[in-house]
Amino acid sequence: MTTMYMRGGVYFGTAAQMMDRIEELEIRLVEAGVWMMDRIEELEAKLAESEARSEVLETLAMDVAADLYDGVDAYKIDQRIGDVMKKLDEEEEED
Repeated sequence: MTTMYMRGGVYFGTAAQMMDRIEELEIRLVEAGVWMMDRIEELEAKLAESEARSEVLETLAMDVAADLYDGVDAYKIDQRIGDVMKKLDEEEEED
């Protein structure tokens, strides 16, 4: 005789069916965990890129402020800003 399992009015089936369902859910859980870890790695890489870009822009801002204080020609400052932004854009396109 096969024993049927119920809990809270929900039919779970035979023990074998329950074990099959548990195994299926375990597989899905592992797959979801792997996907989540991959996604976390992607987001960490994007964060690192963003932080690196922020550091470059912060340094540029400090350099521009120093140049302005020192009386460097505005054209040269503008050219430096353009060069840095172009380099950042090229690096972003490579990724």
